[in-house]
Amino acid sequence: MNVTPLLLPIPDACRALGIGRSKLYALVAAGELPIKKLGRKTLVPHADLVALADRLPVISKKAAA
Repeated sequence: MNVTPLLLPIPDACRALGIGRSKLYALVAAGELPIKKLGRKTLVPHADLVALADRLPVISKKAAA
């Protein structure tokens, strides 16, 4: 059974988005990405990673050229 975790630790969230730790924390500071604390662990909700990716602008080939 393959289960998608509800909460990801920071390194896994960075890998999922393809960004570095500093950029992830910049998104958190800007209010773009919420984080949760569970004891000493800092976790990012999977649903919020998906929502962030969905909010990113789409660049057309014409605009990128």
